[in-house]
Amino acid sequence: MSQQWWKGRGPNGETLVNPPPDAGAETLPPVHVDDLLEPLRVDTPVPVPVAAAASSAAVSGASLLSSRLAHDGALEEAVIRFAHGDDAGAEAILLQALASDSPPTADAENDTAAERDDSRWRTLFDLYRATGDAAKFAAARMRYAQRMKRMGPDWVSLEELSRSMKAVTASEEAEHAGEGSVADWTSPARLARDGLMGLTRALSQAGSVWTLDWRSLTAVEAEAAAPLRVLLTHWADSPVKLRFIGTAQLLAVLAEAAPNNERGTDDVWWQLHLAALRVMHLPDDFELVALNYCITYEVSPPSWQDPKGECTALAAPPANRASSVWSLLSSAESESFPTHDTGFAALAGDLRGESLSSWQRLDTDLRHTTAPVISCAALLHMDLAAAGTLLSWVRARDANGERVQFVDAHRLIAALFGLVGIADHATVAVRKN
Repeated sequence: MSQQWWKGRGPNGETLVNPPPDAGAETLPPVHVDDLLEPLRVDTPVPVPVAAAASSAAVSGASLLSSRLAHDGALEEAVIRFAHGDDAGAEAILLQALASDSPPTADAENDTAAERDDSRWRTLFDLYRATGDAAKFAAARMRYAQRMKRMGPDWVSLEELSRSMKAVTASEEAEHAGEGSVADWTSPARLARDGLMGLTRALSQAGSVWTLDWRSLTAVEAEAAAPLRVLLTHWADSPVKLRFIGTAQLLAVLAEAAPNNERGTDDVWWQLHLAALRVMHLPDDFELVALNYCITYEVSPPSWQDPKGECTALAAPPANRASSVWSLLSSAESESFPTHDTGFAALAGDLRGESLSSWQRLDTDLRHTTAPVISCAALLHMDLAAAGTLLSWVRARDANGERVQFVDAHRLIAALFGLVGIADHATVAVRKN
């Protein structure tokens, strides 16, 4: 499958065999991330396509990817190598493409080939920044000046920026932990089945005391009502130790879903409300809701049973906390960087696999906004599995009318976002320098 990335392409991205119609169109079909997860062979030479002998099955398997990669085959292949952790392979592809490019013409400002050439150079610069190779960056900057007749960008250590941001984040988390406000799981605005799956995965990696933050919850999807009731009942019947942040918000959402005197409402919502009151050790509220349940449905109400587990309500931390991460990153040159830290979050370092803690932090940092801005200034690498999880997260936000803005992404990350479909559901801005 890995060789299908090259089918129909030369080393400079030119079409060799049967290009897809209107391959450069902006409207492209989404790429399934699972199709991209097969690692590339580093020592595999660029295959030469066999035009007449290619089977229809092979062509159909590559056609979906070909349309996405049509803009610049060499650049896109470098992005895939980089996502697989093959930094040397990505560098080799970019250097090979730049070595074969023609020198810029007199009217280079309007020359499409020159723009592609410049994009490849700047991607190479970002590769060296992300890998911390200042020496190769300096050498490439000299070659760029000789070839393009203008100075290249300045050196920026993305690794140093990433380390600084992680240190600030760790300091903030330690401060929050002292206030007892760090959650093992943060509820999304609309809790669905996939949110419950994320909850169970998060708690499987947590300690003996589970802290759940319900402050962002605005609704529980119908498909999640019964599974959530079963989960809360299981907790009530087990010797677990729970800490809830935002209990008032959780109970308000559940009460709204089970209105009094409306028999057309599925009684699963009442059962869910009662299960929540039981696990939270609220017998008086339980009896009142049980009475209303009896009046509404004219049946005997459930009886109270003492829960076996512990559940403590925690006070929420101050809503307006100055963000040191925002202060650290706001000095970067960005036309899209927010003027304040409300609705702001950041990604940093190497994101590999599902990276659940990263997405949970995004949910926490962005819970009070409908116009989220995420800085990628300190994001070095992201593999395809992490990109696939981020795609699901972005799709859910976009479906709720929350268009995410990614700012200051280096060019390999921005190209990966375009390749896997994240850019179809969010705005992606590359770093200015």
